[in-house]
Amino acid sequence: MKKNLFTIALKWGALLGVTLAGCEVVKMMARNINYDAGAIFSILLLIVLILFLYGASKEFRDDLLEGYIRFPKAFGVGAVTTVVAVILVFAYMLLHYSAIDKDGLQRLNETNVEHFYQRTAEENVSEEVVAAYLCQTDSIVRNTYLALIRDNAVEAPCADFTQTQMEVILKAYNERVQMSSNVDTVHFTYKNFPEFAQLTFLDVYQNLLSNTNANDSCYKALSVLVNNAHTNMAKVNILDQAYQLNKSKVPHYTSILPVSLSYAFSVLLYGLFVNIFVALYVAKRREIDNDTLPKE
Repeated sequence: MKKNLFTIALKWGALLGVTLAGCEVVKMMARNINYDAGAIFSILLLIVLILFLYGASKEFRDDLLEGYIRFPKAFGVGAVTTVVAVILVFAYMLLHYSAIDKDGLQRLNETNVEHFYQRTAEENVSEEVVAAYLCQTDSIVRNTYLALIRDNAVEAPCADFTQTQMEVILKAYNERVQMSSNVDTVHFTYKNFPEFAQLTFLDVYQNLLSNTNANDSCYKALSVLVNNAHTNMAKVNILDQAYQLNKSKVPHYTSILPVSLSYAFSVLLYGLFVNIFVALYVAKRREIDNDTLPKE
């Protein structure tokens, strides 16, 4: 077959596409290894792109242009090569998710959720999530009180007293948390907020005791309420609340087509970006060679 830009790009693009598909197979086989190999595969992708794009441009330059080429032509060869590879990669990804890795979509969705939790843990808690958290803890305290009454854990003479003091604690607790959210950014990351809120709840209770006669027998019932409520508050996962409020923003795939397109498009963009530098390098080498020719 006579060599031209298309045949060269087709050959190197096919080799590049097959190699990228092979990398995906290796990545799939290595996913159970207890090691984050993401950086390794990123470097591998870069090396593969450079080698095959360079091979295509070099062959086009040496075999069809007598060893000399300018940047636009070098970039064009790499671009066509990249497009051929992307088409093959897209076809492979469709096969990959439909026949080879049938649980791939579910695992990808789970990974997106994990990344959301990891990223959100370091962010400041939004006012919306703080409000949702306080609403849930308020419900926990009240339900804890009702459970104590139902189980006769609070004597009848202390029931009204305990309820009244519970309202005082909840009011002070909510006010302190909401006020702190406007000035305290250190404790109001998702990672630190639950501990801060629980300590604030206990601190409010201790302040209440310091201003009253804590030896009163009814305070024993109040203490049981606070301790039980505090234990139940510790079970609240504020990141779950953040996820429920923002899950529409977390990528969730139900079809292999958008996933395959997304991956192929990312390869296209990355390949064209790498191709800029490969073309510059190949064109520069040719210009240097051209300078070495004897002048007439």
